[in-house]
Amino acid sequence: MLRTLLGTDLWIEQKSRQAFNLDTILLADFIKIPARSKTVADFGTGVGALILYMSKKTKANIIGIEIQDERFSQAQKNITLNHLDHQISCLHHDVRELTLKNLDVVISNPPFFKITENGNINESEEDRIARHEVMLTLKELVISASKALKYGGHFFMIHRPDRFSEIVDIFKENQLEIKRVRFVHPYLKSSPNHILIEAIKNGQQGMKVEPPLILYEKKHVMTQELIDIYGGKNYVTERS
Repeated sequence: MLRTLLGTDLWIEQKSRQAFNLDTILLADFIKIPARSKTVADFGTGVGALILYMSKKTKANIIGIEIQDERFSQAQKNITLNHLDHQISCLHHDVRELTLKNLDVVISNPPFFKITENGNINESEEDRIARHEVMLTLKELVISASKALKYGGHFFMIHRPDRFSEIVDIFKENQLEIKRVRFVHPYLKSSPNHILIEAIKNGQQGMKVEPPLILYEKKHVMTQELIDIYGGKNYVTERS
């Protein structure tokens, strides 16, 4: 299935079970790549949607890391499809065993669920790995990101609000200071179901909680901010 990458002039090819979702779009919008960054890495890149979005935000070299064979192959195809081989590359690798060092930025839309929760017996193995901590736990992700980042490097992630206290503890254990968070709510009066996080390795204390992102005014009616995100409001100005 070939489709446009929402909000951009890029294309992405994927099978239905590999389709990127709202998590990826929200994280891509939230990420702010520092101007002098030279290398950005996406831990668990899937078919490459997030690294394609980043090509619209930075001129830095971008590396996707993906352990699953089929998703890695598709990510490579999507890079070539958009003629971005000069800027983006992809590694078929386990992020826990990476030797990359001194990265400016690491980004990730990781598995949200522990293997003991929200299991679906009809899920494929590919889906289970993408959604559950089968091959990569939250702690392993954070340890790997911290090792790969340079002093002062930035880490961006989307996750679940009900794991925020766990996230804070693991980040602190690995010299990642949370600097910016934004809670995502389906509706104005509903509890958040996602949290967007920016941290800095060896950063000073001081966390900014941004205004909440509300997705829908009512059922099937998007807020203006979500309409703007889908429209790609950040993918032209931030690169120039």
